[in-house]
Amino acid sequence: LFRSLIAIDNVCAWPNLERLRDGSLVAVVFNQPNHGYTEGDVDCWGSADGLLWERRGTVTRHAPQTVRMNHGVGLNADGHLVVLCNGWDQITPRRNAASRPIQTHGAISRDGGRTWEQLGPVLPKVEGLSYHVPFGDILPAANGDLVAGTYAFSRPKGNIYAVRSRDGGRTWTHFAPIAQDRHVEAAMVHLGGGRWLAASRRFEFLDLEIFASEDDAFSWKPVALLEVNPVSSAHLLRLRDGRLLMSYGHRRPPFGNQARISADHGRTWSEAMIISGDGAGGDLGYPSTVELADGSLLTVWYEKLKESPHAALRQARWRIKPD
Repeated sequence: LFRSLIAIDNVCAWPNLERLRDGSLVAVVFNQPNHGYTEGDVDCWGSADGLLWERRGTVTRHAPQTVRMNHGVGLNADGHLVVLCNGWDQITPRRNAASRPIQTHGAISRDGGRTWEQLGPVLPKVEGLSYHVPFGDILPAANGDLVAGTYAFSRPKGNIYAVRSRDGGRTWTHFAPIAQDRHVEAAMVHLGGGRWLAASRRFEFLDLEIFASEDDAFSWKPVALLEVNPVSSAHLLRLRDGRLLMSYGHRRPPFGNQARISADHGRTWSEAMIISGDGAGGDLGYPSTVELADGSLLTVWYEKLKESPHAALRQARWRIKPD
């Protein structure tokens, strides 16, 4: 670890970090300093180097007495940013027991997140559960589709899915179940060819279960269980050397964010590496990580800070120690 700082203050964020084709970075974040209790949207911030950030634009357009907060982000084949985002209704003036998830809307930016085309509702409701809720990275499949992770829930039940778009993120027409049990927020990574991996947090257990696909994300099977509870949801990244990096919020002492490496496609994982360990408590996590041109890693996450009643986006730039 060689640099850690507060990147964006007064946001709960749940960030998604992406590298654009020109090498610059964008972070899509929830723009309020709470857990979606008040009206708000997701914003897009940009950085040339991962040190200084500027707000480029607001992605979503929430209706009165709603909040737009849960989001998935990626690049389509044209290099345009694609965002899926849903949230909650009946913010009167705060989210309450009567609030319910609202339908996911889509948005596309052709200028690096400065302006956004609003696509309207794009994902349906699951019978007996909620609308599909997006999470994590939106990634290209081997066949050219875009694939996003979603979940639908009614606690303690939760299903996770790999959903597909064949038109660059405008419409989403195929919904492949990953698990139908008590799962939520599936982070996905494309390993190349038809191989994929997903890591999902489980309601009640608050651990991470790993799933694999060998047919380009159309069907899935469980391959491992990482008993590191309680954790926030995870992020998966394929490193340039072919190994996998999983980062997650560690919600017991030392409070912070940790990462593990897999060299066998997610079946076994290394001991934890500490990205941050100075948190005031467990209200933190949801990390997102990218590998920079020099081989270092940039991880961003949300955290309720010791000196503030609100949350902020923190970041760390770090390297994996050689074996």
